[in-house]
Amino acid sequence: MSRSMKLAALAAMLAGGCFIATPPMRFGGKSSQEAQRQTLGNETPPALVSNATWSSEVSTQRIRVYADDDFRAQNVHWQHTFDDELAYANEVLAPLLGIRLVAEYRSWQHHAPGGSLADSLEELARLDPGSDVLSVVGLTSALALVSGTFDQLGYASIQGRHLIVRGYADREERQMFERAFPDLRADERDALFASRRRHKTAAVLLHELGHNLGATHETEANTIMNATYSDHSASFSDHSREVMLATLAERVHRGHGTATVNHPHPQLVVRINDKQQAVIGGQLVDDATVAELFRMSYADDHDTQVVIKAPRSVPSAAVVRLLELAKAAGLQRSSREIDDGP
Repeated sequence: MSRSMKLAALAAMLAGGCFIATPPMRFGGKSSQEAQRQTLGNETPPALVSNATWSSEVSTQRIRVYADDDFRAQNVHWQHTFDDELAYANEVLAPLLGIRLVAEYRSWQHHAPGGSLADSLEELARLDPGSDVLSVVGLTSALALVSGTFDQLGYASIQGRHLIVRGYADREERQMFERAFPDLRADERDALFASRRRHKTAAVLLHELGHNLGATHETEANTIMNATYSDHSASFSDHSREVMLATLAERVHRGHGTATVNHPHPQLVVRINDKQQAVIGGQLVDDATVAELFRMSYADDHDTQVVIKAPRSVPSAAVVRLLELAKAAGLQRSSREIDDGP
């Protein structure tokens, strides 16, 4: 089975949510486990990047984030989870558009499981006009299925100030990976799951922010503004960038600025909770999963930066343990940040 055939087959399974468990087979001399491991490696999402470097000062822009009742119930540490998503999105926005977003968080007394995102967006706009921030973000419950369409994952007003993003369908995605890769170790599946979650949540946020800044859907495959999410998308098109720059020039009263071609390096954030457990994308992960994710990050970009965020109360040995795993994977750029937030 060729790589393109494997990619097409897996993409179809992920989009449609239909996996069929098969007995062990051999493909061209490879066992089922070996074939699945190769496919898993091929399906690691690329880093989201900017293809340009902003040459002027990067400005800080505020967004206000509301988490509704259902989202908070599904995501206990939702502020930390969104912090990670926003940090990844900022790695694209700063060099691409010259902005870095900071969030303030509020609870939203809103309960509409299964309701339309358009209705939720209207309710959010009535709650908060957003005249003092770049965008108002509403976080609502995940679908009980895996969707590959951005319109089912989020919704935003074109050149407006409001957007809605659904939570990540953790259970459904995990079940699909278990059915797609039944012969692999759990830590191997978990590493790909964490990588896919990080990519998908940041891509959805960037897609909806793109709408707020005037960008519309594109037909070019694997761009962030394509109507369908792709785990191979990596950047905005030049056209979308120009549209967003024009909107920002009017909204924050600045010029377009200039940019040069660049390929920035990604950042991988790992949190340590007060029980000395590693958390990536809001999910508890064991050391084997962290090590595998470090290896995958190294394969994607040797200069990936590892940031370990931990409360002051966490012993330094817990941080050193993860830094050593990063070094063992070949990642040399790392740092620790104090994280005493809620």
